Formats: sequence, structure tokens, C-alpha cells
Amino acid sequence: MINLMRKVLASASVVGFLATVTSALAVVTPTIGVQLKPPTQGINPGTPVGTLLSNALTIIFVIAALAVLFMLIIGAFQWITSGGDKEKVGKARDRITQALVGLAILALAFLITVVVGQVLSINILDIKSIPTLDQRCPIGEVYDPTSANAANPCIKAR
Repeated sequence: MINLMRKVLASASVVGFLATVTSALAVVTPTIGVQLKPPTQGINPGTPVGTLLSNALTIIFVIAALAVLFMLIIGAFQWITSGGDKEKVGKARDRITQALVGLAILALAFLITVVVGQVLSINILDIKSIPTLDQRCPIGEVYDPTSANAANPCIKAR
């Protein structure tokens, strides 16, 4: 009987709290005159595709390098905490070896990317000559979101 009373009191207090909160929130009125602005984050339609690709490639290389570093640290930690167990030491050594192979592959991929860029006479990590995402502008011009001219928001490409 006492357990039933405790459950009823607990349920009543939770319901009472929730009823108080919802009635308090219902009293709040929205402020008049709120101006919604376009988001300042995301991809600007005038951003050149080359810039997007360069940034994506750079981010991928950085994330891969951090993953290699993380795997090296995990392998070293496993080796330190193995306590002399040959099986654990072997697993830690394998993880470190795999991380070093991954680092070599990452370095080779970066080298190939740079060499291909040099052969094609472009800096792949800083591409600027691919057209923009915005199709409203003619070739040789880019979209300028800050342009005062709403009829033609395109400006000459630099």
C-alpha cells in the first residue's frame, strides 16, 4: 500500500510540474518586429566549384592524417598497457604497423595529387578556374551576393 502511495505521489508531482511548465510557456508572447536574415553559414552559390573541391580535398587529407595519428596513439597505448602479454603486444605492433602503412599510403596519395596537378598545370589544392555553381552569370563573371544591382548581381571574375 505504501509503494502504491509513493507511485501515485510521484506521478502527481510529475504531472503537476509539467502542467506548470506548459502554462508558463503558454503565457510567453512572441516579439513583434523580428527580422529573419538569411543564414551566414553554408555554401554561397557564387563560390567557385574549384574552391569547394580544393577545400574538400584539404579537409580529407587533414582528417586522414588525424586518423593515422589517432591509430598510432591507440597502438602505443595498447603496447604500454599490454603488461608483457605476447598476444597483446603483437596486436599493438600490428596496429602501429597498419597505421604506418596508412601514413605511407596517405603520403603517396598526396604526392600523386600534387604531381598530377603539376602535370596539368593547376594547383589542385587551390583551384580557381572551374565555373561557379550559380548558372545565372555568364562565363567570365561570378555571382556577388553583396551586389547593389539586383537585376545583374554578376561581377567580372578576378
